[in-house]
Amino acid sequence: MSDRAFRFEVGENLRPWSRLFFVHPETCSARIEDDRLTVLFGRWSLTTPLTNIADVAITGPYTWWKVAGPAHLSLKDRGVTFATTDERGVCISFVEPVAALEPSGVLTHPNVTVTVADVDGFVKALNTARATPTRRKRPPPTTSKAPADGARRAGLVSSAASLVSWLRRSDREVQHQRRLVDRIDLPAWRTSESDDAQPFDDGAGPAFHRQYCVRIGDTEVSAAEAIGRLREDLERAVDGRLAPVTKLDGQLGKLRTGDRYLLALAGPWNAPVRVIASDDTSFRFSTLRGHLEAGVIEFRAEQLDDELSFTIESWARSGDQAMRLLYDVFGVARVLQAELWVQMCEQFVHVAGGRQMGPVQITTERTRS
Repeated sequence: MSDRAFRFEVGENLRPWSRLFFVHPETCSARIEDDRLTVLFGRWSLTTPLTNIADVAITGPYTWWKVAGPAHLSLKDRGVTFATTDERGVCISFVEPVAALEPSGVLTHPNVTVTVADVDGFVKALNTARATPTRRKRPPPTTSKAPADGARRAGLVSSAASLVSWLRRSDREVQHQRRLVDRIDLPAWRTSESDDAQPFDDGAGPAFHRQYCVRIGDTEVSAAEAIGRLREDLERAVDGRLAPVTKLDGQLGKLRTGDRYLLALAGPWNAPVRVIASDDTSFRFSTLRGHLEAGVIEFRAEQLDDELSFTIESWARSGDQAMRLLYDVFGVARVLQAELWVQMCEQFVHVAGGRQMGPVQITTERTRS
């Protein structure tokens, strides 16, 4: 059985209450991997061995005020509910209670309810994983504690270090061309069919078209092989200290159209994305609701005679007026983003097993208004 992640359902009637408690449905996920079940729900999370699962049942609908907002504790049986919709979900009962609401293990829960989008698929995958003969038949004697603070997120120290790193970069490392334009033409594949997409037209402020490009010599692999390595694990080229990558939906270790990821920079913003296209030498993301930007981004490798080129190209606007201030006015988010993608270009050189040829070339186009 392939390990995979399952995103949560997005219930529009519960969304305002969820976001009030910093629970963004686009960043919640239930993961079956490494003989364990892990659930990420805002700042809360739960993890337990699959051998500790006693029963799995589909439940719902629910009374909205009993599930809206943060994680909920049942006063009846101490069960915990991670819900983003009041329609249906999955109740998972445990052999030994598991920590979730507070990670010390003082308060534990005999069951958890999760409102994943693909209820039937999640139940089937979980039952299949539990039945796999290679998995251990007995739960460990002690209860596993939940990882603190939900999904991985970069720290402020890492962000500060990245700001300093950007300010110290010389022309030998980065060459940046900037120009104002009257309009920016978007690619034909810019749209996403996802209900919780955050398309370019929903953004705020001026439009940006950005390219980050690096040339690589003496490579040991082709463009397709290099992109294939990146598809298996994005953190091969993304600095996990600056923007940890968490897969929210899809088979782990693969990158396919429809899959979802979260890049979690430090600060009051998120970067959930959905894969809208993938081929041998490229893949593309569109932004989801709650992202600091609204638009699309493409990662591609090309064979240039005896060299490779790797390019990150995006068409985007700020996600909202607050992000416009942080990005276009104060520039903090802009610098963090630039450092992230420059580092990714530099790291891709190692992914391809080659040698960097010259500085990373950046081109930024910004509309006048």
